[in-house]
Formats: sequence, structure tokens, C-alpha cells
Amino acid sequence: MKKLFMITSAVFSVVYTLWYMNFGSLTENSGALSKTGLIHPVYFTFWGICVFTALYANLLLAYKTLIKERKFQYFLCAFSAVGMILTLTCDFDYTKKAQYFLHCAGSLTFSVLTVICVFLLFLLNYKKGKLFALFTYITAAISLTDLIFLLIFQETALIEAIPVLFALILLPVVNFTNLFKEKEYAAR
Repeated sequence: MKKLFMITSAVFSVVYTLWYMNFGSLTENSGALSKTGLIHPVYFTFWGICVFTALYANLLLAYKTLIKERKFQYFLCAFSAVGMILTLTCDFDYTKKAQYFLHCAGSLTFSVLTVICVFLLFLLNYKKGKLFALFTYITAAISLTDLIFLLIFQETALIEAIPVLFALILLPVVNFTNLFKEKEYAAR
């Protein structure tokens, strides 16, 4: 049942994210997910809840399965949840300066802590197999490229969604396939 929930929530979140992105322009600042949320606040809130739940359910299972002795992921999850709550409850409206600041701080907190959590999952498993090593580099490359694009082009739906979609697709693959289990790791 847990496996079905995690896979279904990730697939649903990918589909919902792709659907939600179409309410705004994919490549313009006016189409940023938070700006679209001003027009469609219920859709935005539902998107945030779905994405957070799918990401962290899969992340926490991966950590529990692959890195049993570490507990920092729970702190990252808790602080990331606070970030998502601020993102969803505060308007991305510059005329409401306090709410705007809290929304941006929450969004940044959620994004950075989630990237760190995903990156550390692969980094801490780097020596366990070639795919872990490969995805350590891919996660770093996607994160850095996304940051550079954010600095150059500001927020767009496409720039915001790429790392989220990557994690939503990859984490169930890590959890529920044998692709990431090398012979030496599987024997343990």
C-alpha cells in the first residue's frame, strides 16, 4: 500500500505540475508558478501539497532504506515543510511587502533544502554504485544550471519545474526498482 501511494503520488504530482504550468507562460517571468498562484490560489495550494508530499515521502523512504544511521533528513524535511507552508499561505504580491517577503523566503527555503536533501542522498551513496555517482553529478548539474537560469532569466514555470520534475521521477525509481542496487550493495 505504501509503495502504491508513493508511486501514485509522484506520478500524479508530475502530471499535475505539467498541467498547472500551462496556466502561465512557460518561459516568461509572468508565468512563474507563484505568479500563476495569485490567479489560481486553490490550484497552487493543491500543487504545493501534492509536490511536497510526493517528494518527501519518497525522499524519507530512500534515506531510511539507503542511509539508516543518518537523521538529518528529518530536520531538512521539517524546515522545508515550514518553507512550503509560507509559500502557500503568503501571497506573491509585491504590494503586500511582508507577505511577499515571507512567500519568497519560504519558497527559497523549500527549494534549497529539497535540493540539498536530494543531492546528499546521492552523494552519501556515491561509492555504492555507478548510478549513484552519475546522479550525484546530474543533480549538481541540474541544480547549478537552474540557479544560473534563475539569476539570468528570473523565475519562469519551466526553470522552477525542471528540478521538481526530475526529483519526482527519479526518487520512485530509486525506491522501487533495482537499477540503483549494484551487485556489491545488493549482497549486503
